[in-house]
Amino acid sequence: MKTQEVKLTRQHQITIPKQVCDALKLKGGDRLEIIITADHRLLLKPKKLIDADDPAYRLGQEILDADGQIQRGEVVPWDAVKRQHGL
Repeated sequence: MKTQEVKLTRQHQITIPKQVCDALKLKGGDRLEIIITADHRLLLKPKKLIDADDPAYRLGQEILDADGQIQRGEVVPWDAVKRQHGL
């Protein structure tokens, strides 16, 4: 895709061209992360939010909790359990 120019309004807003939104599958209300690079460029990165009641969110939380328990030595890793029982 070729580069496109946008104008910064007095309210410090820009409009993202429809072609860009279509290419990135962006829609009104989507969130974007702004990254300022060392060479003073702006990068816009689409952010996807997951609802706390979404099963994927709960699974992710369980994995993070389990990893924390392992790091703190609160649980025995599965390999150790298998060795202990000759599996």
